[in-house]
Amino acid sequence: MEAMILEFLQACEKERSLSPHTVRGYRGDLERFLHWARRSLGSLDPRRLERLRPAEIRSFLSLRRQEGLAPISLRRTQSALRAFFRFGLRRQWFTRNPMEGVDSPKTGRPLPQVLTAGEAERLLAAPEDSLLGLRDRAILEILYGSGLRVSEAAGLTLVAVDLTGRTLCVHGKGRKDRVVPLTPAAAQAIEAYLARRRAEQPEAAGHPALFLSRFATPLTARSIARLLDKHSRRAGLMKTVRPHALRHSFATHLLDGGADLRAVQEMLGHASLSTTQIYTHLSKEKLKTVYLQSHPRAGGRK
Repeated sequence: MEAMILEFLQACEKERSLSPHTVRGYRGDLERFLHWARRSLGSLDPRRLERLRPAEIRSFLSLRRQEGLAPISLRRTQSALRAFFRFGLRRQWFTRNPMEGVDSPKTGRPLPQVLTAGEAERLLAAPEDSLLGLRDRAILEILYGSGLRVSEAAGLTLVAVDLTGRTLCVHGKGRKDRVVPLTPAAAQAIEAYLARRRAEQPEAAGHPALFLSRFATPLTARSIARLLDKHSRRAGLMKTVRPHALRHSFATHLLDGGADLRAVQEMLGHASLSTTQIYTHLSKEKLKTVYLQSHPRAGGRK
């Protein structure tokens, strides 16, 4: 069974172009499922697994919930099982998919964390003027000004940057490339960082990555998350700023300014418009707050 799971995960990565993060999540979900099956059923025989009843699978999901698994992770667990058994049907490992008839858990979608324009400005001004500070400022400007995912910013290369045309070629989810605009401030920040890098980090010469560590190695998404936390504390923001906060702020502030929803979808690299629509909800919430606080008949004033 472990070999089947490995083959499935490889197909997820190569054929379905799922992100490494999703594949790692699927791996953990399926390993926990096998552990449960071995303990509860006493067998990992494909013939036994394909005969699992919906009630038995719900029992496994209920156990995961009791262990503290978040609703969104529980939904991913169910997706992993559904995809695995579907893959097994195509490979003829199974003759039926036991996930049929198992309803997806209802999960309330949390609203993304969004900074105010003032908070974003304070965060962007936080890095110092050292080599690494200039690098960090360029990263923050790109995250907020172009709406990149943290992993996309970490994966940027020098050839992806067009400072003259002020654009970035971004390698996004599902191995899909898109071109996004660069703000003048982001272009200036990148230019300043690269000039300092050439002067102070000669060992970086010829390296294809745009953003490098102090040891001239490519930054990881985790490194960027850490520097975001560091500068949010330097900026005196009274909140934990999550890695995607600047991306969420980019989208919300664009929509607040009257940007077209489909244009925002394209810049974010969302496959579905429904994913982008969460930001319209945030804008509506803001309008509602302003209305309640401002209109004399709204009941929000005292």
